[in-house]
Amino acid sequence: MLEPLLSYVPTKSPVVSLYLNTDMTKRLKEEVMLVLKGFLKEAAEEANPEDLGKIEDFFSLEYDWQAKGVAVFSCTEGGLWLTHPFPQPFKDEFQVLPEPYIRPLVHLLSSHERYGIILVSREQARFFSFQMGKLEEFGGVSGTIPGKHKQGGWAQARYQRHIDEHAAQQLKNAAEAFTKLWDKEKFSYVIIGGTEENVKTFTDFLPGPIQEAIATTFTADIMVPISDLEEEVVSLVERFEKSRNEEIVRQILTEAAKGRKATSGLDDTLNAVREGRVNILLLDPEFKAPGKKCPNCGFMSSQKIEICPVCSSALEERPDILNDALAETLRKGGKVVTLSGNQELAKAGYIASLLRY
Repeated sequence: MLEPLLSYVPTKSPVVSLYLNTDMTKRLKEEVMLVLKGFLKEAAEEANPEDLGKIEDFFSLEYDWQAKGVAVFSCTEGGLWLTHPFPQPFKDEFQVLPEPYIRPLVHLLSSHERYGIILVSREQARFFSFQMGKLEEFGGVSGTIPGKHKQGGWAQARYQRHIDEHAAQQLKNAAEAFTKLWDKEKFSYVIIGGTEENVKTFTDFLPGPIQEAIATTFTADIMVPISDLEEEVVSLVERFEKSRNEEIVRQILTEAAKGRKATSGLDDTLNAVREGRVNILLLDPEFKAPGKKCPNCGFMSSQKIEICPVCSSALEERPDILNDALAETLRKGGKVVTLSGNQELAKAGYIASLLRY
């Protein structure tokens, strides 16, 4: 969903970006519509009336109110109309800006990365995707393993080797099938379940990039009910992401303190973003800062200056310069990690980055 928003080319008409909590287990439809009408009224001075009308019609006539959250982006002049429901709620928010306001969306996606879940046995494998608390089964591969040999001695040992070779081939086939799924689905991480022996054999058949993306492994029966598996995966993901985020903060702030390939604080990080050096941008999702951006060269600053020090163009006001920073990071192939309430990150200015060079 981010691709059309990141590649959007601004026009003279602004983009209306809207996020709504539409969780009908927590609030009434009438309450949401009241919030929406308030937003549309507030946006009337800046936004194209056609965009506001399209948004109101969408919620009045098209939206099915099944999702817990929804994001809407509209700019008729720029050919932008994008709506997307989500299984997680947003905080109600709208912005009218030259470019799409993607901070809430990026925070949601970075907090709920997409996992490939694999269950393996000697006979079969099951593949799933997991994101935002939901598990979806893709299918898998299956085969048959020869039965046990009743004779003893050399014949039995030879037959057992035959069974083991057959099982290894099954796991290899499963690894090849998942590799194709990985290439198609673009998972961020992988979690593998099964016996310790089967998980190890399966893992050895995976290509290097997938092995590097393994978040954790666990013991599981191949026929575990999907509801039980979902509960287990939720717990595994929570533990992994907590540990991963703590390590990211520690690594970035240690590197920044030593003056190595990292930054901390707003302006140093903004400069690194503009230069395309940011590999991982780390920020608190609650941290917002007004700033200036150059429409010509992309220079960004939180300082009260009017002229770009790089190309001498007039700078444009930005109510939240972090929206521009994370969008530019993503455009240049970097990753954004959002982390709420981390005291070490707060001490560093609520924003930091790990650099490519």
